[in-house]
Amino acid sequence: MRYGQLFGKTQKETPRDVSCKSHELLIRGGFIFQIAAGTYDFLPLGYRVLDKLDRIIKEELSKKGVQHLLMPFVHPASLWQETGRYDKIDVLMKCTSQRGSEHVLAPTHEETVTDLGRNFINSYKDLPVIVNQNQWKYRDEIRATGGLLRTREFLMQDAYSFDKDEAGLDESFKKMSEAYHAIFDRIGLPIHVVSADSGTIGGSGSEEFMMLSEVGEDVILLDDEGGYSANVEKAESKFQTFEQDSEMKPMEAVEGKGIVGVEALSKQLGVPVESTTKTMLFDADGEIVAVMIRGDYDINEIKLKNHLGCDDLGLASAEKVKEVTGAEVGYAGPVGLPEGVRVLADLTCKDRVNFEAGANKTNFHNINVNFERDFPTPEFVDVREVKEGDISPVSQNLLKARKAVELGHVFKLGTVYSDPMGANFVDSDGKQKPIEMGCYGIGITRVLAAVVEQFNDENGIVWPKSVAPYQVQIVSVGKDDSVIAEADKLYDELLNEGFEVLYDDRNERPGSKFSDADLIGVPVRLVVSQRNLDEGAVEWKERSEEDSRSVSRDDVIQELKDYYA
Repeated sequence: MRYGQLFGKTQKETPRDVSCKSHELLIRGGFIFQIAAGTYDFLPLGYRVLDKLDRIIKEELSKKGVQHLLMPFVHPASLWQETGRYDKIDVLMKCTSQRGSEHVLAPTHEETVTDLGRNFINSYKDLPVIVNQNQWKYRDEIRATGGLLRTREFLMQDAYSFDKDEAGLDESFKKMSEAYHAIFDRIGLPIHVVSADSGTIGGSGSEEFMMLSEVGEDVILLDDEGGYSANVEKAESKFQTFEQDSEMKPMEAVEGKGIVGVEALSKQLGVPVESTTKTMLFDADGEIVAVMIRGDYDINEIKLKNHLGCDDLGLASAEKVKEVTGAEVGYAGPVGLPEGVRVLADLTCKDRVNFEAGANKTNFHNINVNFERDFPTPEFVDVREVKEGDISPVSQNLLKARKAVELGHVFKLGTVYSDPMGANFVDSDGKQKPIEMGCYGIGITRVLAAVVEQFNDENGIVWPKSVAPYQVQIVSVGKDDSVIAEADKLYDELLNEGFEVLYDDRNERPGSKFSDADLIGVPVRLVVSQRNLDEGAVEWKERSEEDSRSVSRDDVIQELKDYYA
């Protein structure tokens, strides 16, 4: 491709409202163009990268026996109503046709593929099978940030496995995980696989493929030496325990007006921080639930929601808190709550003696509170948000917290979709059984941005060989006919050898051409100038290296073949 004919050009100035490096460089480099918030055009340079990512993914999945297909982007609402997700997923974009029928723009394809499964899988002899598509998705996100890192419309690889039992599902899950490792290895991205929450997809378990990055929206907890890693939504840890009093003391109400934070509360009341208690009231599908946790920790609402099995969970309103406790927000406690209010306590609260808690009276706290004596012993459950410095659940190492970008997610769905949609098969014993399913997704457009976040410098993008839009960029320096003729000749030779070439044939200053080449980030730059011609050579500059070198004109094709071997 001659640069003068390339659709989409570089920009010298940083665009407004960019929130991360990949967003800036992809726009400035002429890879993408924003058409609306969270929606982008992929210009020829960007499309070439997407195409390479698409091919790598399909090739590695094919090696595992995965079959590729394509499902529609617009779904009848009836499929989503069968599983109950039509009214549960807040990012679902719904629309009505001219004929009055309801549809959704696909945010994912579990319902559609399950419909395929129930129509084409009849017997255990049809199993196992894994199908895949690389298809566009739409999620009506409240906010779209970070350029391609969180968009509303995006390209996604989503595969689905069908098996006759859990053992088969485990094998399919293993195959797909192996394929994902191979995919990210080929792309060149360092990945951490972490335990994760299944979210709106559902199922018995899931893992995320994460890339550490300061622009990531996720937080993961790592014990590298012990081999433990998990998303903060799912993470577990050991927590420090403290010696307790041998005898109960009389409960006492103590005034503590306007105190902010457990450290200040501890000092004011004269009790250790580990004796303080946060009691939060939640509205879970209309039911008020009081949740206790030790004061030095926070409640993980995802863990709580999963334990309660509710569809909607949120903090109770200030009005509801006052109605239930008789106090303003900040003074709720477990003693004296109305009958019928469910009380849960995090494991950090277990076995404590003489602890502090809100008194259900504005400006007052109770000290020397005890289970059973002062209120019924609650249900103990892990609803704690793990934090950096906690002890790893698999060793005595301290956990490290790192920000990360989620690039892939794999789920063991089990029969979450096959049960409600009637996707059954006849087993070898002649009985009807639900198909065991799994689903596996990579955000391809997000991976594109992640590559740029991982591989860039102060001058622009530094593409890995595997996904660079072009393999080599030719830059002609000078207006002499001999220089132009030699650059044209080199361009034609490289094309004939099968190389992907971007040829900057513009009548621009050398500095401008070199700046654009650095910004676009093609792995190898070949400079044709009068000085090189006189020496029978070209200048070879690798984007990832500081220095250039001279390569004989006769050897340049072989050098490129060796470089890409």
